[in-house]
Amino acid sequence: LFSAYATYGRWVGYVRAEYQHAPSAPALSLTTRTAIANLALPIVPSTPPATPIASVNQVQLLDAYFGINVSNFQITFGQQSHWWGPGNGGPMMFSDNAVPINMFRIDRVSPFKLPSILGWLGPMRTEFFLGQLAGGQFLLSPLGFIGQFGQAFNPQPIIHGQKVSFKPTPNLEFAVSRTVIYGGPGYPLTLHTFLRSMFSTGNENPGSAAKPGDRRSGVDLNYRIPGLRRWLTFYADGFTDDQFSPIAYADRSVWTAGLYLPRVPMLPKLDLRFEGVYSDNPLGGRICCGFFYYNATWRAGYTNDGNLIGSWIGRDGQGAQGWANYWFTPKNRIQASYRHQKVSNQLLPGGGTLTDAGVQADVWTSSEL
Repeated sequence: LFSAYATYGRWVGYVRAEYQHAPSAPALSLTTRTAIANLALPIVPSTPPATPIASVNQVQLLDAYFGINVSNFQITFGQQSHWWGPGNGGPMMFSDNAVPINMFRIDRVSPFKLPSILGWLGPMRTEFFLGQLAGGQFLLSPLGFIGQFGQAFNPQPIIHGQKVSFKPTPNLEFAVSRTVIYGGPGYPLTLHTFLRSMFSTGNENPGSAAKPGDRRSGVDLNYRIPGLRRWLTFYADGFTDDQFSPIAYADRSVWTAGLYLPRVPMLPKLDLRFEGVYSDNPLGGRICCGFFYYNATWRAGYTNDGNLIGSWIGRDGQGAQGWANYWFTPKNRIQASYRHQKVSNQLLPGGGTLTDAGVQADVWTSSEL
């Protein structure tokens, strides 16, 4: 891994790259490929071919952007990562699980207050980005079903997002966010279609020429519990599909939530963090079987170059994570972690379970090493 940054007056630049290696692997079995084709909400139109997985030996450029600071706004262009959430395991709406997206971004770097009575919302920040995804292979458009295995269609869809954050009290921070995927063959990007994807509230059938886009609206919050501010913080984030708020549409929403104890009573050098997450909504309602992170028009779903932009839990799953850090000094610690993930048998035949645990340590032998 290599990273570097530079500043000059108002200008800033950042680059991060890593060397990647993975051995080759045989093609997926016919049973596996058939299960993929027969998902309750299928991504591909037929059984994928028996294509072996090639080995990888490459240096990949990740974050690579330049920008300028203008009147408390930072304007940047290039490949950039996002982390829209307070959790440690991964936000539901936007995480760095996928490779960075090539985008134009405007970020308010210092908070400001609204005038008059709206000042009760406290310091606030805003953010906007417009980028282009990569790797999409299948699309249901007004031109019909487009795509073939192993070949990305052209042009690839765009993605844009907005986030507004507030801090009305010293203990409470919350934010609202929205992302939309739009474009590709049969979906021209014009000022009219862009504004429709930004402001439309209705929806259309998959493949319709008037389709406004693959839309998600999110909320996240961080709350330090009064009386226990030194000991306990609650946080959560979630999103809903094609609706304006995950709070108003609980049966069309998914969530992750956590508790953070920066100091454990009687063990001041120990901190604990626990998180739970689900994408198989327990309320049922109008959704089922892998609905979230999926779209019937843009079949790559909520991905960039094949990697999920949202939470590690994926489609139709539930899980939990925990971390415990013991700090010997402000720089030296040992960490134990645990994660459990379960995929619903409504999505995959027989379902699936994954459990892992780990231990790691950070040790500074001197100020340089």
